[in-house]
Amino acid sequence: MGKLYQPINTHFEPASVKKYAINLEKFLELLRQEEVYYKQRKHDTKDVLSHVRKIFYDLFGWNSQLIRGAAKISNRYIVKLVPDNSAIYPDKHFALIKRTGKTVEPSHLKREVLVREGDWLNSNAGTVPEIYQNDNQEVVLPDNLYCDLGHVLAGMDATNYPMTVAPLPDKLMWLRFLVPHVENNAFCATWLGDIASSAGECLFETIKQRRDLSVEEIQKLINAFAPGTDMLGNIDSLVIPHVYKLNTHSGWLVSDILHDYYSQQGKGYYFMQRRYSMFCQIVGLKGWDGDHFENERQWLADYKKQLRSTTAFYVYTRMPKLKGLFLALKVWLGLCEKPLKLQQLLILLLEALKMNIKSEPVSEEVKSINYVEAN
Repeated sequence: MGKLYQPINTHFEPASVKKYAINLEKFLELLRQEEVYYKQRKHDTKDVLSHVRKIFYDLFGWNSQLIRGAAKISNRYIVKLVPDNSAIYPDKHFALIKRTGKTVEPSHLKREVLVREGDWLNSNAGTVPEIYQNDNQEVVLPDNLYCDLGHVLAGMDATNYPMTVAPLPDKLMWLRFLVPHVENNAFCATWLGDIASSAGECLFETIKQRRDLSVEEIQKLINAFAPGTDMLGNIDSLVIPHVYKLNTHSGWLVSDILHDYYSQQGKGYYFMQRRYSMFCQIVGLKGWDGDHFENERQWLADYKKQLRSTTAFYVYTRMPKLKGLFLALKVWLGLCEKPLKLQQLLILLLEALKMNIKSEPVSEEVKSINYVEAN
């Protein structure tokens, strides 16, 4: 029997469903074309970041829950959901779980992104913009790691609008203890969200199979719903805001920030090389002794609660509303602990982080960071 693991990075390997991937420079070229669209405002780091994030993520609660502060910022493109019965999840698809009698079946919807009529920079109205074609957000970095830069943009944007995630209006957020809630929306939108996807899918598959899942079945769900390319993007999305000033209307181009961070000649490359230890600091892991963090037990207890709430949100969005609400409440109340594997999934992440920290360049712990400034 194999051993479970949480991938937090991976190298791109061509497969039948993904035969090639663009490199970082190509993605940045496409991103610069998006920045050109905003002409005079392209140095408005905060707003342009929201604009380009919405190319990849703006449905499923992004505007109503995860990044409410950017809800009114426009998307250059038309975005809608369309049926796609031939969909291979999770490749840009949304699986709505339908219960019919004793069966649990996914009904797939595809996120469609199209050029608007009258787009001054792209006259091909009704076509898919190049930046969204062929999963172009999944990019091969200069060190050959495979990273979802859509996830990077999403987490970066969320850090500009910090808030608690809860199914409450802003003025009633003080009542969040009465409902599922996650204190940090950037965490919910990134690493917690992807691990919650794995947990939720473990629950759905357990219900479908009506038995405990095997190690191989659980690992397959982890690989599909929290793959290394997504998790690396999640990590970088939280490290980058600690290195560059994003919450500004007069700053770097988003494309220049990404280029500087990932390039060996960049000022932020030092931090990219230490991304795993920095991520651990950001999420509250303390006292690294070379093998363990001194507060691991408390950290696991705290984030298990946060992960449970995030998983409740995931379950709710994946089912018809009344049934989804019922099952989400069961998740939040701790009535589905065994199939969710919450503690186990968090331990897998923790072990993966510790393993990768050991391969980082030796240096003193970065305790404070001055923002990298433009030349």
